[in-house]
Amino acid sequence: MKTRSVLEGIGPYNPPRLREEISVDYGSEEYVKLTMNELSFGPLPEARAAIIETLSRAGRYPDRDATPLREAIAHAHPGISVGNIVVGNGSSETLVDLMQILDRPGEVVIPWPSFPFYVSSARVVGLDAKKVPLDDHHRADLDAMLAAVTRETRAVILCNPNNPSGTYLPLSEVRRFADALPEDVLLILDEAYYEFVDDPLYSGSHDLVLESDNVVSTRTFSKVHGLAGFRVGYALAPERLADLVWRVHVPFSVNQAGQAAATASLGQPGAIAERSRQMKRERERVQDAFETAGLEYVPSHTNFVMVGAKPQLFEKTGVLVREGEALGYPVGWSRVTIGGPEENDRLLGALA
Repeated sequence: MKTRSVLEGIGPYNPPRLREEISVDYGSEEYVKLTMNELSFGPLPEARAAIIETLSRAGRYPDRDATPLREAIAHAHPGISVGNIVVGNGSSETLVDLMQILDRPGEVVIPWPSFPFYVSSARVVGLDAKKVPLDDHHRADLDAMLAAVTRETRAVILCNPNNPSGTYLPLSEVRRFADALPEDVLLILDEAYYEFVDDPLYSGSHDLVLESDNVVSTRTFSKVHGLAGFRVGYALAPERLADLVWRVHVPFSVNQAGQAAATASLGQPGAIAERSRQMKRERERVQDAFETAGLEYVPSHTNFVMVGAKPQLFEKTGVLVREGEALGYPVGWSRVTIGGPEENDRLLGALA
C-alpha cells in the first residue's frame, strides 16, 4: 500500500500526563491539572440541563446544520447572519476545514511560538507551515509576518490572544494587517481566548469578517463556556467561504448534546461575563504572586500565564503545568493555566 510520505514526520497530538488521575479533591487525588487551559468551573447550570434533555434523543442524529446554535451565534454578533457561520467539533476541526478549501501546494504563515496544531494540520492537508518568530515582547510580529508572505502563501493564521505567550494585538493593529494582506491570502483569526482580553476596545472583531472577503474568525466553547469535553467550535466567515467549508465538513460532527449545551450557554451572557471577570481577577492574583516571587512572566490576556519557572517548582505542591519547551519556549519556562481559587491557592503555595 502506498501512503503519503509526509505523514511519517507527523506525530499525533499528545498532551502531557493527560490520563493521570487529577482533581481538585486534594484528599483523594494526587495532582491538580493546570496544563490544558481548561475552565475548572465546567458548564453553566443551563448548559447542564440542556445536556440532560438531549439524552432522550440520543438514538437520533444531531441537526446536521446546527441551526439553533448558529442562530444563537448570529444573535450574539450584530450584523452576522446564519450564512456566515460554520460549526465544528471544536475550533480545531473548523481550522482544518478552512485549510481544506485552500489551493495546494502552498504555505501557511504563522507566528511562533503559537498553537502547535497549526503546523501538523497544515502538513496533513498538504500545506507547508512558515514560522515567523514573535517580537521581543512575545507578540506576533505583524511586519515580519507580512514580509514573509509570498505568491505561495495561501493563508496566515493569527492566534489572538496568542497561545502560549498569552499576548494580544489591539484590534486596530489587526485591522491594518488585514488591509495590507493580498486579497487572495486568507487571514484566519484564531480567537479561542477572545473572552479573556482585558481591553474594551477589542470587542467587535467580527466586524472584520463583515468588511472583507478574506478574513475569518474562529471561536470555541471550550474555554470560558467550560464545554471542552463536548467539542464545539465555530467560525465567522464571509458567506462564500462559509459555503465552501460546509462542502468539506464532516456531516454530524458536532453531537446534539454539545449543540444544545453551547446554545444554552450563549443564552446566559451575564453569567459568562461574570466568569470572565472572575478569571481575570484570578489571573491578576497569580501574576502578582509571580511578581512578588521575582519570577519573569509574560503579562497575559488569556486564562493562562507563561512564566519563567520549571514545572517541578509547582509539582512539589501537587500541581501539573505545561512544559514550555513542548510549546516552543526555552527549557525553564512553563505555561500555567489559571484555575479556580482553590486550585490557584495550591499553585501559589509552591512559591511560599
